[in-house]
Amino acid sequence: MLKKKKRSLIGEVVFRVLRNYLRLCHNNMYYKNIYVLGKDNIPKKGTPLIIASNHQNALNDALGVEFAFRDRVVSIFTRADAFNRPFIGNFLRSIYLLPAFRIDFDGVDALKNNFDIFAEAGERILEGGSVLIFPEALNQDKRWLGDFSLGYLRMAFDAAKKSDFKADIKILPLINHYSNYFKFREDMIIQCGEPVSLKDYYELYQTKPRTAQRNVNAVVRQRIADMMLNITDLENYEAIDYIRETYGFKYCTDCGGNKKYLPDKLASDKALEAVKAQEPETIAEIYSEALTLKKNCKRFRITDENFDIPWKPWSLLIRFLCLILLFPLFVVASIPNILIFLSPYPLTKKFKAGNAHMTMFVGGIRFAVGSLLAFPVIYGLFFAIETYLWNWWCSLLHLICLPSLGLFAWTYRKFFIGLKREWRFHVRSKRSEHEKRGQGLKETITLRKTLFEKLDKILSKKVWRKGN
Repeated sequence: MLKKKKRSLIGEVVFRVLRNYLRLCHNNMYYKNIYVLGKDNIPKKGTPLIIASNHQNALNDALGVEFAFRDRVVSIFTRADAFNRPFIGNFLRSIYLLPAFRIDFDGVDALKNNFDIFAEAGERILEGGSVLIFPEALNQDKRWLGDFSLGYLRMAFDAAKKSDFKADIKILPLINHYSNYFKFREDMIIQCGEPVSLKDYYELYQTKPRTAQRNVNAVVRQRIADMMLNITDLENYEAIDYIRETYGFKYCTDCGGNKKYLPDKLASDKALEAVKAQEPETIAEIYSEALTLKKNCKRFRITDENFDIPWKPWSLLIRFLCLILLFPLFVVASIPNILIFLSPYPLTKKFKAGNAHMTMFVGGIRFAVGSLLAFPVIYGLFFAIETYLWNWWCSLLHLICLPSLGLFAWTYRKFFIGLKREWRFHVRSKRSEHEKRGQGLKETITLRKTLFEKLDKILSKKVWRKGN
């Protein structure tokens, strides 16, 4: 029997401080914008609640939900092997994490431990707590919704049974959506759907428990699927996703949305994915051209936005001069922030070399290593050295400025890379096709124009409008 661990007062204080620190790093540093939609659907505090979410970005999914619920502490299931060491296991439990045993990782014999874990989670739910579940069990490696396991509903109905079916347990459908899974300073959406009340199914459950579980699961899964970008054509996923990341921005604007506002982009992406061509041959041709365009852009080391930036030599020159003038500040800002940016690299390199599912851990590793290790250790060491060589109040002022300087250094680097790509695109596009560096780029420009024109013809701009 796995016993529930209770925290002391000191443990509670440590947890609260750590949680607020991680929320600050997550919401204000790691992500540029976090949009929490559907707040009115969140049941009031104290309601027994199970949050059921799609799962596409490993640790980041759980963190996003945890920090979106400011007035709730959410218990989260995570892989059981992280609890193998007693000290680490006790610590993870103290921050409301629960082990989930899986047959593929822990073996058949370990699955019996889930009964105790689900019972413990059920107690937390009946006490008015919140438990986060990923019914897909394993994070996906694409923007699509996998099959749901019924384990979370067995846990929910067992808890209801323990209360003699008096507790009104709610299932809150929720989605995570990202502008980019792996990059730093991207945007994220947490959207809450209409909650499902298990109370409506208690009578059915007492006579046909499996039917009740399947019925609830169908409703929860459908509500999640309706909110998220669910690309079901996995055979053509790469082409569809590339069209979404290129033409999709134009489509969002054409439909009246703001392409820089992620909720608008998600709405238009869903409309874009849902609309199909009438002629299968046409759509097959479009997918083939999209993959060719993607290959060519990678070959020329450019991005899709370079095609729409007009050639303005004076603008380029002014921006290059600004970079030169700000270069000394960039150097100062990079010390010691460059060590923080590079610290997760040894681990992320190993995960990138693994299978697609393991790659989805990269973002979470970057956040965890940066916030839990690199920030406190490197900043603390740098502050100590500066205090020894300088004086403590100047060192303290510099320490306070270091995060902002780090964001400046990141922005400077990103701006420089973008400017270099813009220069490369315009210089090569004006060269003769007989020149080695200019070969194929003009054909690529024509290919993109033709592809976009075909998409304009087959897609209706009346499918979605901002605010719908």
